[in-house]
Amino acid sequence: MNIKDLYYFQRLISTQSYTQTAADFHVSQPTISQAIKRLERHFQTTLFFRQAKTKALVLTPSGQQLLLAANDIIANWQHVNESIGHLRQHTLRLGVEPSVGERYLPALTQPIVEQDLLKSIHTVEMGANQLVKQVLGGQLDLAISCNLDQTLDERLAVTPLKPFHFKILCSPEHALTKLEKPTFKDALQYPFVILNATYLNKLVFHQLAEQLSIEPQVMFESDNSTLISGLVRENLALGFISDIGMAPTDDLVEIPITDVQAPSVHINLIRRAHQFPIGLFKQVMDIVEDTFNVKVN
Repeated sequence: MNIKDLYYFQRLISTQSYTQTAADFHVSQPTISQAIKRLERHFQTTLFFRQAKTKALVLTPSGQQLLLAANDIIANWQHVNESIGHLRQHTLRLGVEPSVGERYLPALTQPIVEQDLLKSIHTVEMGANQLVKQVLGGQLDLAISCNLDQTLDERLAVTPLKPFHFKILCSPEHALTKLEKPTFKDALQYPFVILNATYLNKLVFHQLAEQLSIEPQVMFESDNSTLISGLVRENLALGFISDIGMAPTDDLVEIPITDVQAPSVHINLIRRAHQFPIGLFKQVMDIVEDTFNVKVN
């Protein structure tokens, strides 16, 4: 069976036209017809039939199964072509979530420079959800991302690098610091400034508030952690931070969250499950894992 036959089959079902499919691939219409016949001979079944009134091509159960499989095969084939192309060029595309990059990118960059890999690695910065989509879509080879553990796609190979936790950030003058054991429920009486949807903080913040059935007062959202620290420092609001979201500061108070069940969250190194870690790919994975003090098998 030729993989081109799967391309023809996939496009034919999409266009519903032998003529259009042939034109899209710059081949003759009999070429498309012969491809469909080869597939049906191979699987010894009918893949679709033409509806009498509308002339639409209607998939049989076997055709539906083949189309699902064809979609995966074609996507993986395209990823393989891209990956081998990057291997030939000795390049790798690495995505990094902003909060991770802010804290760890300098430490990651040093061994990359020492191993003379700087020109081979193209680094981009984007939010967690977008990183996952781009790894799955083949636009990125690797990504370092903060993720809720239960939300990761089974098509990804995931290496947990570091767990992290969330805290309340406040000014020493804030009323919350006067309580003996301040809780997240106590904190929700006051306005917050939080990181925006580029970060995982916003999702976790609202999940925790939902556990208490309290609508939080969000005064401001930003992707600038320095701005958030400044507003907290001026005692205008509370902050909601993670271990990696902001660097520790001596003039602000961090209050742990103990009265609600926080989700399990990690910084992860993610790649497509079928992407084999060899060559430059393996070098970069080793650098990332060593930076986060993960034992490499």
